[in-house]
Amino acid sequence: MDPRNKYTPLQRLIHQWKARRDIPFRKKFFVGYDLHGNTYWEFTVDGNMQRLRRKSEPYKPQLFKADYFSTIPPQWLQWLRRTRQQAPSLEELINDQVRQQRMRILAQQADEKWHFEKARLEEEHRLKLAGELAKVEKENQEFQSKHESAKQENPWAKADEESKSSSNPIQAATINPKAKRADDLK
Repeated sequence: MDPRNKYTPLQRLIHQWKARRDIPFRKKFFVGYDLHGNTYWEFTVDGNMQRLRRKSEPYKPQLFKADYFSTIPPQWLQWLRRTRQQAPSLEELINDQVRQQRMRILAQQADEKWHFEKARLEEEHRLKLAGELAKVEKENQEFQSKHESAKQENPWAKADEESKSSSNPIQAATINPKAKRADDLK
């Protein structure tokens, strides 16, 4: 995982030589590596050593300059944009990679936990609905059995059956006006 292994010993020796700041008239200084093998430099154009410019040189050249940003870690971007004064160390970058891997594992475990919790809640909800459905079906059966027993004991149903069973249904349904008039006279 060490990016220095991507460079030959001669290149690493040259980088160490170019990192020295005590050599006069030098305008470009090596600062460090990242985990992808990119190198970072400070340089001056006008000889002003108080405010050096910063740049990165990619390990592998790519067709578009924008593709380099996917390989530059956030710590080095902060250094390049001067929001960070000190360049990040390799140990810091490795620790950040380990932290990111740990966070991925913890996020995966949390996702699994919530997936199992959702399955448990759905099963609990399904069992609750099945219990409610069984309760409603039992009440429906009780209602039907009471309705059938009530239908057998219903006096109005008996009267209807008796009126239908009489030999002359028209006579049973008609009112005798004379009898009614005689009742009115009394």
